[in-house]
Amino acid sequence: MNEPTLKMLIVGSDEQSSMLTMLLSNIPNVEIIEAVATTKDYVDRIIDQPDINAVLLSHTIDGELNAIEAYHKLRLHGRMVPTVLITNQLLSASYVADLGIVDILETPFTLERLKIGVEKQRWSIRQYQFISSGGLFVPVVSNEIQLFTPNDILFIESINRTVYVHTAKGEMESKIPIKVYENYLMYHDFVLTHRSCLINLHQIEHIHENIIRFKHATQTAVITEDKKASFTKQFQIFMSKGLRN
Repeated sequence: MNEPTLKMLIVGSDEQSSMLTMLLSNIPNVEIIEAVATTKDYVDRIIDQPDINAVLLSHTIDGELNAIEAYHKLRLHGRMVPTVLITNQLLSASYVADLGIVDILETPFTLERLKIGVEKQRWSIRQYQFISSGGLFVPVVSNEIQLFTPNDILFIESINRTVYVHTAKGEMESKIPIKVYENYLMYHDFVLTHRSCLINLHQIEHIHENIIRFKHATQTAVITEDKKASFTKQFQIFMSKGLRN
């Protein structure tokens, strides 16, 4: 399965943030967005920066709200970010589970224990992706089987009978024929721009003449003249319905 990159906010004292930054440098696919030390900054960053998708939250940070109150306020605002709570207190698992916090780290803890908490955050993100994609995974079969949500995929193309699946992170060969992908994804806003290229409408950044550019990616795709009218009509209907992610 495609491993999501964690865009992490650290919330705690300077000393704690430095320690966590050092430990996280040993865990792949974790990008530290920022470290803050108050509940006000914590709430502001989560609301203002939608790319943040994981939080390490100290139970003892300063502010008008305590850590749990700030976390609950964000949930009421619809920002339910997978959060690991760091504490020197003994908290019951049921208490934390009721809040929706994915894990508790009791200090002191090891790198291996932190890795478990980070993996729980990844699992929470994958679960959300799976549900939001209608419970659908897209297989890519080469030397191994990888699973992606539809939203991970920019486009799928076939060149000289070799199928390539393109994501923002790169391309992969797949043994699955493009016609199978077309039938599998036809109800998930994937549209042909020519006979051998299947585009995810949700991932289009803009279209210039016959060239499609994608969000957060350098790859481009082409619309052939024979498909341009039908593709343009489908894309206009898609945009008018407000279906875009």
